[in-house]
Amino acid sequence: MTKEEFIRKLQSIIDLGDDFQVLVYFAMSTSDGSCLKKADVKREVLLDMKEGYIDSIQGEINLFIQDNERDLLDLSSRDERMNVIYRYDLPDEEPSFFALMREAYVSHNADYFSGAKIFNFDNDTLSNIDYFIIEAGSVDNKIVIYRNNYNINLMRQSRGRFYITKSGTQFDQVKESILRIDSQIDALLFDNDFFITNLSYLDNNKEFSSIIVKRASEALARIGELNMVDNLEGMQERLSEISFARRLMRALDSSPVTELPLADVLDFVRNHDVLKDVLKIENDKIKLPTKKSQDSFLRLLNDDFLYSKLSKRNYESKAKSQVRL
Repeated sequence: MTKEEFIRKLQSIIDLGDDFQVLVYFAMSTSDGSCLKKADVKREVLLDMKEGYIDSIQGEINLFIQDNERDLLDLSSRDERMNVIYRYDLPDEEPSFFALMREAYVSHNADYFSGAKIFNFDNDTLSNIDYFIIEAGSVDNKIVIYRNNYNINLMRQSRGRFYITKSGTQFDQVKESILRIDSQIDALLFDNDFFITNLSYLDNNKEFSSIIVKRASEALARIGELNMVDNLEGMQERLSEISFARRLMRALDSSPVTELPLADVLDFVRNHDVLKDVLKIENDKIKLPTKKSQDSFLRLLNDDFLYSKLSKRNYESKAKSQVRL
């Protein structure tokens, strides 16, 4: 999917006008994981929430309009820019909340008569909400939004803590706990594709992190098979650094450098103005004793070091949009 197609999809949701509706779901924590329950929200509240989500969706569109460099990329791509939205494309593994997003997108059989799959204050508690799933749009044209639920979203009455609100000309104590829901977007689902919009959340989510670390470990093993470096211990110790693990994963997932003859790669390093002083070579293997050398090696795998035939200068570039004539 291109960024133009992504923008058109979001714009089509906004253009629904009066047909644009919002449905709210809670992912409830259970002993068997999380289950999806629909929140029975009053119509006038849903109308207010609708305006908030329209603003947030328009905000995603505006980010592309305001920044020509903003792009839509696969999560496994070699591009390390931060002003992007990532399409999740890691095969065979996905965070558990994708399943509940998919359930809301396809069909959620809430039954108001039996109460099945409906949040019920008699049986459910606000403190057991793991995260929010929002269905936005119409039956035929919609997106599903994921938003993490943080501890600060639930304001509970407790000893020594009081929440008060207007009551006529006075203040009165709020008797029940208050749940805060905002219209910010952490992830999106439509047309069977998941998109990560909140990149900072990506690094802090434990499920995402474990998937990335696992794939980074696999990438490190493949690096060992290349017989390109003398020792992998330093990189192995850094797998807990999620930003490093993500770069390691991407470098191997789509690296053109690994397809080149080893002699060509080593000659490039030896003759590069910068790399020859950072990546030392002994016995036809690259030594990686420091974080600086390890980071440079990943940039090498990522093919970040470019040469301009016009200016005869070396450049480093994280963004790589292939030239189309």
